[in-house]
Amino acid sequence: MSAAERVAGADGAPLLELDDVQAYYGLAHILQGITLTVRAGELVALLGRNGAGKTTTVKSIMGLVAVRGGRIRCAGRDVVGHATENIAQFGIGYVPEDRRMFPGLTVRENFRLAALGSRAPKGEQQAAQRRALEVFPLLEKHLDRDASRLSGGQQQMVAVGRALIGGTKLLLVDEVTQGLAPNIAHDMGRTLRRVADEGHGVLLVEQNAQMALEVADRVYVVDQGVIVHSGDAEQLRADPAWMAEHLQL
Repeated sequence: MSAAERVAGADGAPLLELDDVQAYYGLAHILQGITLTVRAGELVALLGRNGAGKTTTVKSIMGLVAVRGGRIRCAGRDVVGHATENIAQFGIGYVPEDRRMFPGLTVRENFRLAALGSRAPKGEQQAAQRRALEVFPLLEKHLDRDASRLSGGQQQMVAVGRALIGGTKLLLVDEVTQGLAPNIAHDMGRTLRRVADEGHGVLLVEQNAQMALEVADRVYVVDQGVIVHSGDAEQLRADPAWMAEHLQL
């Protein structure tokens, strides 16, 4: 199925909508009018150089950075001003760039904490944990191991699995391939593509532009806190001049 067909089949109402978002670290004005959307069934890549504002965009959505202008709506709700834990309960799963394994907790315990944090009914919590293991069956044999002692690729599976348990509608995934071997990075990208195809919205913040373009429906490029380019990923892959410029991000 082409990217256009996937997006055409998605719900027309955005799961995530940022409109002219202005965000700050202290007095530093980092995001200077970010506007983007993600719909159900769609994987959207946010690309840019280090320090361009990619991670700040995701943290703004999750209430981790001060937003002083513009609007952010997630699953139909205005989220600016809400606490991070409340935003997560709107059906949003967050995979931070540093993975954040809880030291001393097993994979199973990481998943249970994510399920409890979702505040879903117990049956839904159990179903979500089973679903995470369906997405990452390799974790089955590691359920009782300390998650912080797993390999980088396995830890990333745990981080995405936790986000899937809490994020019933939308996933925000920050630098998921950082530090991973190319083949593992490719597998992770294809996994996120399948998650989107099953109905989730996915916003993928990624330094690996090649991988992102292979799995995304649409792409935004951010530079110095401003969206400087956006377009259909399939069309951009077919544009040698654009690829030559932006694959060096």
